[in-house]
Amino acid sequence: MITIARIDERLIHGQVGYAWSVVYKSDAIMVIDNEISKDKFQISLLQMACPAGVKCFVCDEDKAVEMLNKYAKKKIFVVVKHPGTLLHIYEKGVKLEKINVGGLYFKEGRRQLSKTVYVDPEMEEIFRKLNSYGVALENRTTPTDTEEDLMKLM
Repeated sequence: MITIARIDERLIHGQVGYAWSVVYKSDAIMVIDNEISKDKFQISLLQMACPAGVKCFVCDEDKAVEMLNKYAKKKIFVVVKHPGTLLHIYEKGVKLEKINVGGLYFKEGRRQLSKTVYVDPEMEEIFRKLNSYGVALENRTTPTDTEEDLMKLM
């Protein structure tokens, strides 16, 4: 079961590893990224950033679908860089009830929705599609922040 699906371009860092994983107790953190899953150095850095006692998986989108189905009874914290990753796994059959959007940072062509969320038109379309499937989208930087409906911010 997915304990939380979070979009954060920094992937596993102090806040994800220690604040979010404390609130959303999980057996594993799964980073889903097609490029990073091929980079042994990046994988080792992410594994080192994972809290002690929590398994760390780094996989591409297709492998993630396979693993999330295989380990459906395990508590898994999913973190991705881009909303398109979550749309892809959702459309491949992975159930997502809610997505936390917490770290999409400023880049040229993005507009600001909150202090840590900047989106481009492609991301907005992906969020609308996920929302049309019934997936709740919430904006919070930390677990103690008040949840904001991302769709109302767009």
